[in-house]
Amino acid sequence: MAKRHTHTCPIAGVLNIFGDNWTWLVIREAFYGATRFSEIQRNTGIAKNVLSARLDVLVNEGILVREDVGENGTRYAYRLTAKGESLHPVLLALHQWGNEHVYGPGNEPVVLLERATGQPLQALAPTSRDGHRLTRADIETRPGPGASKATVRRLAEAGE
Repeated sequence: MAKRHTHTCPIAGVLNIFGDNWTWLVIREAFYGATRFSEIQRNTGIAKNVLSARLDVLVNEGILVREDVGENGTRYAYRLTAKGESLHPVLLALHQWGNEHVYGPGNEPVVLLERATGQPLQALAPTSRDGHRLTRADIETRPGPGASKATVRRLAEAGE
């Protein structure tokens, strides 16, 4: 993977785990139900050495768990942990954004439907605690308890 980001920022931290061409495809395969190295490799086209490295990162980060499922010898299955399952809304948002802005309406390669009704999912958007949709203007960004001095300065300069 590329050089690690050193910014104290949640986006930079996420990019340190997911900021390459393959990791989100590995996560996609886990959500689609692939558990074996060979399945993930076949479905993504990722080189075996790159896949091995990505799986190691995801296991070390606690996003996947590696289970020995071999009856005669060692064979591994990779399954999402609770931390990995919590990526579902992020994956859905990427999916919806790609359908709308990369492929466009009527050209979606994969659609997301509510199982019970067969209807397309509503676009994901932030909502308030009482359930109304929030726009970018409704959301304030402030330094958190783990903010670095640079983050505090940057947010102050941005007028947030």
